[in-house]
Amino acid sequence: MNHYTIQFLCGQINYVRAFFENYQDDYISTRIKAINKIKANLIVDTTLSPDLALCYVEKVFQQSKYGCALHFNVSMKSD
Repeated sequence: MNHYTIQFLCGQINYVRAFFENYQDDYISTRIKAINKIKANLIVDTTLSPDLALCYVEKVFQQSKYGCALHFNVSMKSD
């Protein structure tokens, strides 16, 4: 199992927190590591490669209730 930290930048960070706090599906499980006004660091546990995990997290949030209406940016954060 791979562990990545993915940084989420979004003006409405509470939606990101509500969605990814203890999120789990067949490919990833997430938890919030740190959060501030517009930034959230997610710990992602997955068998996917770093690039695929990043794309998958972005796709999952984009398809969420508020993700299609919010402007956000995701990037891999090195620890």
